[in-house]
Amino acid sequence: MSKTTRTLAALGAIVALVATGCTSDDAADPAAGMPDTVSDELAGFYDQTVSWDACDDADDFECGTVDVPLDYDNPETETIQIHLTRAADTADQQPVLFNPGGPGSSGISFVQQQVDLMLSDRLSENISAIGFDPRGVGASHPVECMTGEEFDESRETPHDSSTPEGWEESIELTHELGDQCLERSGDIVKHADTVSAAKDMDVIRAALELPKLDYFGISYGTKLGATYAELFPEQVGKFVLDSVLAPSAETFEVTKAQSAGFEQSLHEWAAWCADSTECNVGQPGDADSVLTAVKDFIAQVEEEPLQYPDGRTQPASDLFFGIVTPLYSSDSWPLLAEAFEQAIQNDYVNSNYQPLFLFFADAYHGREPTGEYNNNMDAFNAINCLDYTATEKTLDQATAEAEELVQNAPIFGPAMSFSTGCNGWPVEPVEPIGATVAEGSDPIVVTSLTSDPATPIHFSRQLAEELDNSIHITVEGEGHGAYSPTNECITQAIDGYILDDELPEDGLVCQ
Repeated sequence: MSKTTRTLAALGAIVALVATGCTSDDAADPAAGMPDTVSDELAGFYDQTVSWDACDDADDFECGTVDVPLDYDNPETETIQIHLTRAADTADQQPVLFNPGGPGSSGISFVQQQVDLMLSDRLSENISAIGFDPRGVGASHPVECMTGEEFDESRETPHDSSTPEGWEESIELTHELGDQCLERSGDIVKHADTVSAAKDMDVIRAALELPKLDYFGISYGTKLGATYAELFPEQVGKFVLDSVLAPSAETFEVTKAQSAGFEQSLHEWAAWCADSTECNVGQPGDADSVLTAVKDFIAQVEEEPLQYPDGRTQPASDLFFGIVTPLYSSDSWPLLAEAFEQAIQNDYVNSNYQPLFLFFADAYHGREPTGEYNNNMDAFNAINCLDYTATEKTLDQATAEAEELVQNAPIFGPAMSFSTGCNGWPVEPVEPIGATVAEGSDPIVVTSLTSDPATPIHFSRQLAEELDNSIHITVEGEGHGAYSPTNECITQAIDGYILDDELPEDGLVCQ
C-alpha cells in the first residue's frame, strides 16, 4: 500500500506507552531542589508546591497543577499549566510519576483508568501513582488541529504520495495542517517538544518536594524519561524504561524496525490462527494460507475501500491501523481473527461488535463513540515534528526507502512507505539533545519483550548500552510492555527495585 492519510499517521506509526517513581526519606525545599544547570530565571517555577484537590470528574482521585514556562528560552513571557492526578487512597505512599507514551497519550487517563491493571498488587498498594498530561496533551494546554468531521474525512480520503504529483500534494497538505494547528492552538505547537516536557518533569519533581524523581515510562515514555535523565542525571531516582523508543532513532529507522516488528507479529498470529479453533481465516493447519488470505484481502481494499452500514468507509491506509492495533497484544488475537472473518465475509449484521477493523482504527486514532476525537493524534504530529530532524526528503529517497521497506516487510512495508513525514510542517524542529548518557545518574532499569512489534528489543539494548549506569532486563514473549503482573520474574525485579532499593541483576532474562 502506497497510500497515506492527511494526518501524518504514516510518519512511522510511532507508538508508545507508560511510567514510574520512588521517594527519599530526606526532606527538600522545592527551591533547594533546583539543579545547578537550571537558570535563575526559572527559580520561581521551582518555588511552588502541588495543591491537591478532589477531581471534578473522577471520584476517588485528586487533581493538581504546576506552572511551567511555555518557552524555556524565554521563561518570563508566558506560563502554562501541567495537570496531574493521583489516587486519594494511596496519596501518602511513595510517589511514582507515570507516562503512558504516544507521544500524545494522557497520563491522567492512564492513572485513573488503567494503571492498577498494569501493576502488581504489591506495587499498586505501596506507591502513589501520579499521572500527568505532558504539554500539548489532554488537559495540559492541548494542541488542537481538526474537528471530528475533519478527522473522519482525512481518514476516509486516501492519498497516493508515490507519484511526483501526489508527493508534492502531500507536502502541501502537511503545511496546511500545520497552519491549521497554529491557528487553532497558538504557540504551544512550537513548544510541545520532548525536551520541554522533560524540563516540565523536573518542575513537577520540585513541586512534589522530591530531591530525586522516580519514574516509569513505556514506549515513547522511555524517550521522555531518557531525555530527562540526560538533562537532570543527578535528579534521577528509581527509573524504569519499558519498551524503548530510542531517543536517537530517526523516523526511517523507527519505521523500518516497526514494519519488521509488526510483520513478525502477523506471522506469529497466522501460526496461531492456523492451529486455533477460534480462527477461520485460511485453511486449518496452514499458516501460509492464512497469510495469503490476509494479503488478498488487503489487495481488495486497495481497489475498493470497505463500506460500513452506517455510511463510513475505510480505505487501505486506515485499515492498516485496524490490523496493527490488535497485534500489540496476543490477548487480542482472537478479535483480530474475528475482524478478518467479519470483513472478508462483509458480515456486520450478525456480529456482536461494530465493524472491528474500524473499532481498532478508531481506538488508535482516539475517536470517541460520539464521533469526536481526543487530541492524541494532533499532539502526536506536533510533538514528532518538533522532535525529529527536518530532513527534506525527496521522492527519490522515499522510493529507495520503500524498496527497502518492502523487502524488509512484504505486507506492512508497503503500507508504511512514501510518507512525506514532516516535510512542509511550518514549525522548525528543536535542537536534539544528542546522546542519552545520563552520566552520574543512579541506576536506570531498561526492559523489553523479545517480540515487541512497536518498539523492537534492539532499541532497548541500544539505550542500555548508551546510558552510563543501566540495568537491562529481557522478557521473553510477544506484545508491547514488558512489565506484567502475571510474570513473577519481572514483577519481583521491578517491584523490589522501586520498593526495596534492590537492584535487579543486569542481563536478567525472564520467561
